[in-house]
Amino acid sequence: MNKQEKRSYTAEFRESAVNLVISSDKSTASIAKELGIKTTTLYSWVNKARDTNSKQSGSNNAQMFDELKRLKKELAEVKEQRDILKKGLVRKIHG
Repeated sequence: MNKQEKRSYTAEFRESAVNLVISSDKSTASIAKELGIKTTTLYSWVNKARDTNSKQSGSNNAQMFDELKRLKKELAEVKEQRDILKKGLVRKIHG
């Protein structure tokens, strides 16, 4: 059996390869072939990038949820103030 050497790739190469997969209409396998790397290697890079993005977006989602909650509360307060002012204006006009 022939033991293959483990190749190492720069972070820039891995990132470029992942971006190519994401932005291209070509299959991951064909891109791997063009780049001269194993398909399984490229799939693992893509999955790792997706996991990283998912974790980051999870944190962003929590922040966005908190902001949405704050804005809804603020909107309810503003609507209540508006309604109070409307009632006061109607009473003043008809009063």
